[in-house]
Amino acid sequence: MYFKSKLYICLLLVHFPFEAFAKINDGSANTFTVTPNKCIALREGSPCYAPISVNWKQSTVGNYCIRSSDKKQIMQCWTAQKSGVFQYEFNSEKNQKFELINTKTGQVSGRAGIKVHWVYTNKQKKRRWRLF
Repeated sequence: MYFKSKLYICLLLVHFPFEAFAKINDGSANTFTVTPNKCIALREGSPCYAPISVNWKQSTVGNYCIRSSDKKQIMQCWTAQKSGVFQYEFNSEKNQKFELINTKTGQVSGRAGIKVHWVYTNKQKKRRWRLF
């Protein structure tokens, strides 16, 4: 009898974490992604060119805008939508971050960015004065 009660308690404890995990992953999670999230230029300081796709999905219908975090410049807006895709021609020598904002509340719903990397970095060699 004592063993059976312990067994039931163990089964209940094992069952509850999976139940909670299943409720968390019900597909209603908000997402905001930039694809690709990195751009590779040939030399440091030269601009990087890449077509990027900004995808977002929210659990509630609303008015949303994508803006550049640095310049606070609105790039694209949607009205009465739960999801959207924005195609953008990236052209910069610096990293760029984007924000998804709810225009009704002004609240930032998501942040994502693209990082710029280089194949060759500018390394200045120290030049010593030589006579011969």
